[in-house]
Amino acid sequence: MPDDSSKRVTDCVTRSRAVVLFGGLGDQVLWLSLLSAFRDRCGGRVMVLANKGGSRDLAEFFSGRSFDWLQEFETPPQVRLPQMVSHFQPEKVIRASHIFYDERERNHLISRFGIGISDIARIVLGIPTNAPMVEPSLPAACRLAAAERMKALGVPVGRTVLLSPWAHSWRCQLPDLWWEAAVKALSEKGFAVVCNVANRTRSIETRGSPVLPSIPGTIPVDIPVGEIIPFAEYCGYFLGMRSGLCDLLSRVNIGKIVVFPYADGIEAYLTGLPFDVACRFWSVSRAFHRDDIAEERVDARKPFDPAILSRWLD
Repeated sequence: MPDDSSKRVTDCVTRSRAVVLFGGLGDQVLWLSLLSAFRDRCGGRVMVLANKGGSRDLAEFFSGRSFDWLQEFETPPQVRLPQMVSHFQPEKVIRASHIFYDERERNHLISRFGIGISDIARIVLGIPTNAPMVEPSLPAACRLAAAERMKALGVPVGRTVLLSPWAHSWRCQLPDLWWEAAVKALSEKGFAVVCNVANRTRSIETRGSPVLPSIPGTIPVDIPVGEIIPFAEYCGYFLGMRSGLCDLLSRVNIGKIVVFPYADGIEAYLTGLPFDVACRFWSVSRAFHRDDIAEERVDARKPFDPAILSRWLD
């Protein structure tokens, strides 16, 4: 029998639109950013369903501006979830991920019109191609916690690089030696480097695991979702693999470089796309309309090239 929480969710769905946060950090950031336009288009109320942990924390940053109320759950609510969306009229219940949009239609739009990930989200939500995005709003407590963390680490404000060397979804990884060389070059330029170890083997939904191995020459950090934006602002710079963290930090006014590695023998890099198409479709700069994000395509077989830094740092 459904528990009380599931009954409340079902009752809410009958009176409004419901969006279930699904997938990694990047999908959630993108969809939450666009829900305000979706709510305006529907002319009704929008509820977000999120599980405890990082998803709920992230959703809180958009509460009241992108949706009307937030329902937390420990196990998936017992409401009907569509397996696939292949039309421009959203269901009453929407899974917040592009992978539920019909693959044939999606691939046709990508190959024929060169659309990106934010375009797919707008199509599923039925909102205009130029629909504005809402930025996350952080409480003062999050910024204070990030400032205290920086102080405890003893790294300089504005002269620290937040390194994010690993990604769950991108099929090609750079060897640790590449990152070690990057850290050495950054250190020689007078930067401190902290390494985001949380993304090595787990997602934002799991906390409390032992600290994972870091890149030599860096300080390992595992920053909660609520602190990562102000923490990056205090650092001043970000260098990382294409991952959901790039989406979350896309609108932070710091120096940002996103790396897209490639190598022989890999036919699909993300959701079945070849390298060039994947880079275009998953471009962070394009998705969030930010021309201050440097995006580098890097051959994983070659050593680190310091020219990447010269195109990025002051």
